[in-house]
Amino acid sequence: MSKYGNTILVALDGSERAMKTVEYLCDFKPFHKKDLVLLNIFSGVPDCYWDLGRESFSRSTMAQAMGWEHQRRTEMEEFMARAKSMLVSAGYPSKSVYVRIQNRKKGVTRDIIEEAEKGYFALLSRRRGAGALSYVVMGSTTSKLVQSLSSVPLMLAGIERVNNSICVAVDGSENSRRAVDFTAGVVEGSDCRIVLCSVLRNFNLFNGKSALEVTEDSNISSLSEIIDAALEDAAQKFKSVGIPVDKIDRKKIVGVSSRAAAISQAAQDAKCDTVVLGRRGQSNLAKFSMGRVPSKVIHIARTMTVWIIS
Repeated sequence: MSKYGNTILVALDGSERAMKTVEYLCDFKPFHKKDLVLLNIFSGVPDCYWDLGRESFSRSTMAQAMGWEHQRRTEMEEFMARAKSMLVSAGYPSKSVYVRIQNRKKGVTRDIIEEAEKGYFALLSRRRGAGALSYVVMGSTTSKLVQSLSSVPLMLAGIERVNNSICVAVDGSENSRRAVDFTAGVVEGSDCRIVLCSVLRNFNLFNGKSALEVTEDSNISSLSEIIDAALEDAAQKFKSVGIPVDKIDRKKIVGVSSRAAAISQAAQDAKCDTVVLGRRGQSNLAKFSMGRVPSKVIHIARTMTVWIIS
């Protein structure tokens, strides 16, 4: 069993976007082997009421708030019942799908993180929830989850139709190897197609006025060899869990200025619905909760599902 257990925590807010998360779980067959906890952090009173301050709550205001809370809880219970019904119809055993509507304690994000850190296999959410603006890639809750949750794999469900094609970013780092191992464990014995993608940026320097061309030297060659070895190791890992050789593709991209853009484009060109990355790459700076590449991929590949593996 994975060190993350066998249960996926699914954060749902009752919105139509959240229902897309449920549809993703229905369509991605490898997850049907997992248990699911459908979690809603329920806020009894709308945020606009808290803006008034408790001392401003009149009887009529309280009555309105209580009425809203009752209606909202009823709607959330109906949403969860519908979600579970969809999952069971898709093939999940009824006993493997748990529903939890939990009153907010410390705040939505902090409550989700506190629950996720109890030993779940992964946390599944969306980039945006009910209240997010359409032009914003990530809502405030998801942004906080991305920055703060580093102990559990985080999955952000996209809107691309699931076709079981997964692009895994490989750079030879420890986090990259974890991403490969995690993904291999998920797709074991499935018919998923795997695209292993490594990117080497160009080594031209910029002095503020013009680009300075750098010829390939032994250091660059050595890095290329490391990438080749990492790609081979990753391919062998997926072969070992039953993925056929003809369903494992390798892409080595050299001479680009942005790794995130190159990975996102490679995933799109390969018609992948999911991109998997380690939370931090080769630089692995401890003071940053997440590397620049996964952070940028979340924004660039905004229609794809993205898994961030710690």
